[in-house]
This record gives sequence, C-alpha cells and structure tokens, in this order.
Amino acid sequence: MGGLRYRLALDLGSTSLGWAIVRLKGDEPVAFVKVGVRIFGDGRNPKDGSSLAVTRRAARAMRRHRDRLLKRKHRMMALLLKHGFFPADVAERKALELLNPYELRAKGLNEALAPAEFARALFHINQRRGFKSNRKTDKQDNDSGALKTAINTLRKAIATYPVGSDGKPLQPGNFNLLDWVNRQLPETRNDLPRTVGELLWRHIKPEKKGQPIRAGLVRARYRERHIEKEDGKTRIDKSYDLYIDRAMIETEFDALWAKQAEINPTVFTEAARAELKDCLLHQRPLKPVKPGRCTLEPDKERAPLALPSQQRFRIYQEVNNLRILREDLRDEPLTLEQRDQIVALLERPQRDKKTAHEVSFDQMRTALSLRGATKFNLEDAKRTSLKGNSTSSNLSKKNLFGPDWFNWSLARQDEIVMRLLTEESEAALVAWLQNEFGVDEAHAEGVANARLADGYGSLSAKALAKILPKLKTEVISAKEAEIKAGYKFAERTGEILSELPYYGEPESMQRHVGFGTMNHDDVPEKRYGKIANPTVHIGLNQVRVVVNALIKHYGHPSEVIIELARDLKQSREQRKEDQERQAQNQKRNERLRADTATILQIAPERVKHADIQKLILWEELSFDVAERRCPYSGVQIGARMALSDEVEIEHILPFSQTLDDSLNNKTLATRRANRVKGDRTPAQAREDFEREGWSYENILQRAERMPKNKRYRFGPDGYEKWLGEEKGFLARALNDTRHLSRVAREYLSLICPQGMRVIPGRMTAMLRAKFGLNDILGLQGEKNRNDHRHHAVDACVIAVTDQGLLQRFAQASASAREKQLDKLVDSMPLPWPTYYDHVKRAVHNIWISHKPDHGYEAGFADETTYRPPHLDPQGKWRTRGVGGSNPNERSADTAMIAISEPKLAGRHKLGLTGEVLPYKGYLGGDNYCLEITLTENGAWEGNVIPTFSAYEIVRQHGIRQLRNKSGGQNGASLVMRLVAGDCIAIEKDSQRLILRVVKMRAGRNQVTLVGVSEANHANRLKEKDSSLIWLEDKSASSLRSLRARHITISPIGELRDPGFKE
Repeated sequence: MGGLRYRLALDLGSTSLGWAIVRLKGDEPVAFVKVGVRIFGDGRNPKDGSSLAVTRRAARAMRRHRDRLLKRKHRMMALLLKHGFFPADVAERKALELLNPYELRAKGLNEALAPAEFARALFHINQRRGFKSNRKTDKQDNDSGALKTAINTLRKAIATYPVGSDGKPLQPGNFNLLDWVNRQLPETRNDLPRTVGELLWRHIKPEKKGQPIRAGLVRARYRERHIEKEDGKTRIDKSYDLYIDRAMIETEFDALWAKQAEINPTVFTEAARAELKDCLLHQRPLKPVKPGRCTLEPDKERAPLALPSQQRFRIYQEVNNLRILREDLRDEPLTLEQRDQIVALLERPQRDKKTAHEVSFDQMRTALSLRGATKFNLEDAKRTSLKGNSTSSNLSKKNLFGPDWFNWSLARQDEIVMRLLTEESEAALVAWLQNEFGVDEAHAEGVANARLADGYGSLSAKALAKILPKLKTEVISAKEAEIKAGYKFAERTGEILSELPYYGEPESMQRHVGFGTMNHDDVPEKRYGKIANPTVHIGLNQVRVVVNALIKHYGHPSEVIIELARDLKQSREQRKEDQERQAQNQKRNERLRADTATILQIAPERVKHADIQKLILWEELSFDVAERRCPYSGVQIGARMALSDEVEIEHILPFSQTLDDSLNNKTLATRRANRVKGDRTPAQAREDFEREGWSYENILQRAERMPKNKRYRFGPDGYEKWLGEEKGFLARALNDTRHLSRVAREYLSLICPQGMRVIPGRMTAMLRAKFGLNDILGLQGEKNRNDHRHHAVDACVIAVTDQGLLQRFAQASASAREKQLDKLVDSMPLPWPTYYDHVKRAVHNIWISHKPDHGYEAGFADETTYRPPHLDPQGKWRTRGVGGSNPNERSADTAMIAISEPKLAGRHKLGLTGEVLPYKGYLGGDNYCLEITLTENGAWEGNVIPTFSAYEIVRQHGIRQLRNKSGGQNGASLVMRLVAGDCIAIEKDSQRLILRVVKMRAGRNQVTLVGVSEANHANRLKEKDSSLIWLEDKSASSLRSLRARHITISPIGELRDPGFKE
C-alpha cells in the first residue's frame, strides 16, 4: 500500500493518541482507511499530578542519606581504631556505650580524657554533627528561617562564642578558640559554657547524684504555632527548640583536641587530627542542576530569571507589546519616548507598597499624562499592574547595595547576580563582596541572603546580549528583535526522513531538549537529552511509535494534521490551577442552575444548558447589576428577562466569519438589537445602530464593563485584532501557535514537510456534535468518555477539518443567520455522503492498543516496618527476643555481633533447618504477574508472583528466569504469563471478547479483567457500573473454561490471536 495518498490525523492527549487515515482524491478526503487508539501512562502521580520521578528521587535521596551516614560512621570507627583511640576488642568497645557522651564532651575541655573516652565522645558528635547551610537550597526551603533562628538562639546561649566588633559570631577559621578562651578571666571562664557540648551537658545533667539525665532537652523538636492576624487570616509560626550548625561542631572539635593534645601529645597527633576532622566535617558539594538549552543558541545554557539582563528582556518584551486603548476601543502603540518612560518605572519600582516589585497601570497613566477613560490592552480587573525588575528592586535596598547598584553596567550586575546564584559558601561570598565592593560585613551578609527569582528563562546570556539592543532601539516585538539580531529560523529543506527518529536527535529539535551525554552507548533520551515535562516526553515517543508503524504499513502520508490536548503541555501547577478553575466553574453553574430553577419555577434537572449560559453572559455584562444592559440598545436586562425569549445569545463577531463559539465571543442582546446587528461586527452595524438611536460611543462604554477578552471585539478594529497575524479566519481556525504545537509541527515535518498542520481543539467538539458522531458510542448525544474509542472519533473529525469543510460550515452559518434561525447552522453538510457510516464502521472495528509495561521494577512493599510474629512453645505471642535489649540481662549463650558484618555467622536467628529467620516484616506491595502452568494431570494452575518475589528471582537467577517462556517459577510447563495491562481473548456466549488485566490477587491467585475499550475502569468497578464489560476474580481454571489465550495488539491496532490450545 506504499502508493496510497492519504491524510493522517492525530489527536494527542496526556494519556492517549487517537489516529485516523483518510484517503485523498486530489486534496479532498473521500474515505477512511483505518482508525485506531493508543493508550499509555502520563508519567505522573494520579493523586497530585507530580512527576513519578519526584517520588523516586525522594526515596533515592533518603537511601543515599542513610548509606552515607553509615559509611561515615564506619569510616570514623576505622580511623579511631587506626589511631589507637578505640580498643580493638568488640566487647570493650560495646561497654563504652554506658559512658555519657555529653559529660565527656564537657569534661574534655578542662581535664584529660582517656583515648577511649575521647573516642566515645567523638563518635557521638559524628552521629549528630550539626547542620551545614547550603545557600542555593536553603533559600528554597520554607523552614530555613526557623533553622537560622534556632541556630542563632543557640549561639547566643554559648556565652564565650567568639564574636566580631559588630557582635556577630565569627566564622570558623577566623579565630583560635583556645587562645580566646585563655584570655578570659579565670572566674568567668569556668562558669560559662564554651561549646555546644558543654552547654547541652548543663541542660541535661541531673541536679542530684543518682537522678536520671534529662535527655529530652537536647532534641531538635520542630513546632508550628498558628497565629490569627488582624485581617482574619492565619499565619504559621515555625520554630525549633534546638538546632546545631556545623560551625559549632567544628569549634567544639578544635577545643577538645587542643586541650587533649596539650595533655597527651603522643596520641593526639597532627595526622590523627587531620583525618578525624575531615571525616567529621566533610560534606559533598551540591551537584549542580544543568539548565536547558537556549532556544536560539542550542549549544548554550539558559540564563537564570534573576539575571538583570533577563529581567530587562522581560520588561522590554512586555512593554513593547503594551497598547493604549482609547475611548473608542482603538489601540495605539507606545511611542519610543512613552515606552522608555514606562521601562524606567519598571526598572526602579517603588517599594512603599505591598506590591514591592510592581508598577500599577494608574502610575503609568500618570507618568504618560494620559487623560480620559484610557486603558492599556493588558489591563483588566484581575491584572492591575506590571511586574518590574525584582532583582534591582531587592539589591538596591538601603541595607544592601543601595543606589550604587544602578551605577554599575548591566554586565557587572549580571556578574554579581551569577556569583550570588552559584556560590555555595556564604563565608566565601561575603568575603568576595567585601573585597570587590568595599561593603561592610552586615551589608555583605544581607546581599548574600537576598531573595532572588528562581528558575530559568528560555534564552541564554549570549542571545540576550544580541536581542536586548534591538528591543531598546525600537518598539518592536521580541520575535522581530530576534530576526533583526540575526536569528533566522530553520527553513524546510524538503527532505523527508524514512521514519521519525527520537525527537531529541535531529539538530533542528535540540533547542527544545536538555543537554545529553552524547555517549553512543547511552539510551537516546540520555544521549540526546529530553523535554523536562514527563507527559510531553511520553506523548512524543508514542507518536513516533505509532507514526513509524503506519509509515511501514501504508507509506508516507501526504498530509498530517495533529490536535494537542490542553492538559498535555501543562505543568503540575498549571493542572492544579485548571482543576481549581473547573471546580469554580462547576460551583458557579450549580448556583446558576438553582437560580434559573427558582426564576422559571421548574425542577433543577429540567434547567437547560442554554439557560445557564444566558445567566453567565448576563453576569458578564457588568459587575453592577443595575448596569447590566443590552450592549447595543442599552435596554436594562434583569435575570428574569435574560431567561425570556426577549433576550438572545448573540455572537459579537459573527460566527460565520470567525467560527468562534466560545463565551468570549458571546453576549446577551435583545431580540430587536440582534436583528438590527445581523451577521456583522458591531462596527459594521454602526450606521444601523445610529438610525435606531443607539449611539456607537455608548455601545463602547457599555463594552468597557465586560471582560478584557470580550470588550475589544466591539471596537472598530475588533475583527482585525481577533485575526492577529493570520490572513483570514479560516487560517486562524486551522493554526495552533502555542509552543508545544510548534514543537509537534517541527517534529512531524521531518516525515511530511509540506502538508503538516497543528490545529486548535475548539472546532472538534462542535463539528463532532454537528455530524452526530456522539451517538456512535451511545449516551444520548453526549460524548462517551468511558470508552477509549472516543479518541478515534475525534481523530475522524480532525481528519476532515480543512479549509473546504470550514468554508462550507461558515456558509451554512451565514445562511442560517439570513433565515433568522435560532440554530447555529441550518443544515451541516457532511464531508461526503456516507461519512457518518464510515466513521461508525471504522470505530466499531477498532482494537485499542495499550502500551505494555513488563518491567518488574515497582514498590514491592509498604514503607512501614513491622516486627515479624513469633510463637513460643505454648502458642503465645512472644514480644521480645532472648536477652532483651540490656547487655547486662543477656544470657550466657548470646554473643555480640558487629553491626557492620551482616553475613557473619550467628548474626540472625536460624530455623530448624538452618535457614535465617526473618527479623523485619513488611506488608506486601504490588504484584508482578500471574503465571498459569500445567499440573501433572493437565489442569491449569494459577500462581501470582508478587513484585518482591520478582526482585528475588532476578537477583538470584537473572531476568531470563523471570521471563522464561517455557516454564513457570514452580518448574511446571508455562501456559501463559499475564502482567497488568496484558490482553487476553476469551469465548463467551459464542462470541470472542478481548479483555485486559487490571488487577491481581495474590492470596487467591485470581485476576480481574475489563474490556479492552473500557476507560475509567477503577471508578466504574467501585460503582459497579452496569455498562462496564468486566470479569472479576477469575482463577486459572475459570479462564480455561472460557478458552482464554494471551493475545497482543500492535501500536496500530493489529490483533494477533494464536487461538486456544488445550
């Protein structure tokens, strides 16, 4: 079929890819060849929308932290043994546990300690060595302020902690503690704590001999206190009872060592000091996070948002797009002088208000001496200001650099901010600031701890240096400035690749991905880099899999049309905002439904969607209920009148000229006004409005009360603004200009450079309903989202969404308007006469393809640890092992085993046959697969393999054993192995059903299956949805009676059924 001329339509969502191939006759679609759906995961946690990598990273960080702690303790033990501090005998070392380390830490400042006593104290310090600040991570930590407060409080409690002339503690290395202490008066030196260890001992030591120590006073307890503010909101006050930093520990080590070296120099040598101190205080440097590629200079890293040049670029980019809206809703671009005045305001925003880094539109109007009812195009009720240069606003404060900040060049400012962002050591940064700029220590510390913007922009410092001068010299857009700076975007060469490569591999795509290793041995995503958004990464990879399979089977497409779902490109925060917005809209709709039912005196379930939409548009007429009027005639409209036949929903810009049926293009108008306006824009109907006595100026004033995305449409150039840079409304309807859409277009152009289009999704739902396609999968004309095949229905609509179809749609709408029909269109023409039947037949012959995941890597147990149960000879639960936890209570036949020797004989209790008995218990996690094997008498036997067991099998025998195609783990002959997501065919009531494994039960060795096309199965299983095709808890014998067999479905929906074998 390599000579087939066809159009490929793709409907790409966050977890699905619907596709359709339609045959072309000339440029017109005439018949569907094949349609299909591919389902896959989105790489996110379904509970909160966070990337699955975040959960894995957090668990990995905890493991590494624990491993490094154990490694440090092991190294410290080895060094203390090497230098003769700890005794070689294990029992002798264990006996040292009875010594109180806090007492030894205080005692060692004044008198001699035995080497073993010093080792006991140092080993204790090593386990609790204090917090070492990292500037780059602490600024992002919400608790860092509470930490610093607790640390400073503890410093003040240590009376002899050395301080500078300003009263602040000196950094370690800038003083000799022992020399400083020796200069103090004898009577005060012995009465005041000198180190944190001595301070803590004074806190916990018993008041009388024989009393227990008060150990609870040395714990770093975190506390939160909820404080109600004057405005009624609650503020959370965070604090720690105690927190020690690494500098205090270093000071204590130096003091202890100096005293002991003075008394016993033969043991406390310089070599021992250097090794022990390094072990105690060493901390790995923070691994830098590599920024993404610059979109204009792919070999350069993106610049931080906090860079003054990045801040200035954002300001010029935004202000150059600013327009002044006059009273007649005409907009005027800023002159160069006006632009520079606003930029000057944003570069030095006033800090006397809560919005410290922002400049209000009122301030801009005052600066430009604008009079009358003028507004800016970016201004609305929710946005009342523009963000200024937050970096300059912060660093030019009086207690930081002050006005001197503005005397330095942009390059010098960038240099300072880069140092602030990259330097890990606060001490080194403070010293650099003092040496370079002559500021005192207080100002330098303030600058070092200044809060700067997080994240990165899309451009590198090199690109910014080229583009900024172009933006400054003219009032032009950033895109125009890029072109003037010499950046020309790659033009299509006409070359057609044989198939889609990994999306990060082509040179033209590398500006969209992060940096890779370029190591030929690495997998593509590691070698070439990848897009950070996991959902987009998975989605583009699935596009590659499906498209390449289609090319192999049908040849290259002549045209490709793709529609991207809105949620595909969203980040976690954007998805959360979208969900909140949807919840607010749902709450609003419920409120309006109740209001409508009350006004019309009908049951809420009888309220029509059109009535709810009428009240939404009625509320958008004005915030003031008394000013809610017909925008054209000025007739006041009440809620009851809005729901009557006197008032109609009206398209501000004609639907026939925009194909825009969104709320932004709708308003309420009286029937009379709607007839006068007709199928024209408000500006085009101006003369007829004037003849009716309706002033166009008054119409514009009433439009001012409406939302920003609606009011501009009433102006004389409203239609031109709506079109933007497009040549016509059909081109606008067929072109999606969002960033991810451009990436998708660029990627698919590699196999179809001439006929590639990305279309917005606003037309699909409308056309689907007009063609009657919602009825194909049931639900009385509503889209059935419980059936995965609805993605293929959408693809069938996308496949015919071309200029010819939309032109016919627009003409039908204009015809309906001329006939004064209430319907949007009179009779919607089908793409071809049998279109509906073709879609129905194609959709009902789909086999849904689910992306397989046969990896065994998953959570094999819950995180909580339990003690495994044991029974004593009398059958009672035994709650304690032999000997208890007190060494003095152990029986004679028990022995101590080094914790660092896990394989040492006698480490664990043994069973009757010599096997090691479990000493920890966990609740089982996921299950890996169900193995069905043949018994000796030929029956089918099921055995669920938990994920934990899968790990054991791989560790002991390798991955080949886990995936052995001929035998099960029990040694019997394998019939089939089913992993979650696998598909099987069964025969029920003389029909073949294709089902998918969704759940396994290890205790019963059973599986739950649902129809391969069923979506949202988890919720529907809970609700016992009668429309769901499913089989619950089927055993191996039950599957045999249903003639079950393992089948596969290719990415393009090709079913491979081997048939049932006895």
